[in-house]
Amino acid sequence: MEKFVKAFPSKPLTWPRGKQWALAGVVGSGNLEVLFERNPKTTDQMDCHVESSIPGYKDSWLAALGDFASNYPVGGTKVTIHDQGADPIVVTFRLRQAYDHLLKKTT
Repeated sequence: MEKFVKAFPSKPLTWPRGKQWALAGVVGSGNLEVLFERNPKTTDQMDCHVESSIPGYKDSWLAALGDFASNYPVGGTKVTIHDQGADPIVVTFRLRQAYDHLLKKTT
């Protein structure tokens, strides 16, 4: 198992009124879950907490997370990821999915 925490600079996210979090995915064989939560401690970085069942891919994780933080305004967000061997493309997909869930307007 590999665990790490890393912060990435990012433009501030404008949080939708009343939303405090968004979840995408389910931890299961070959999958992962991503939880976005509001982080009131900072507005200019995305704080990431990763737990992966597959050790040795930290550099790949850092590249994918850094790319996401530079392409999406997610400053002020804590991202928690629980992984059980998802492919790199699934990581990016789940990050985008959680981001979209967070910004989705509800009536």
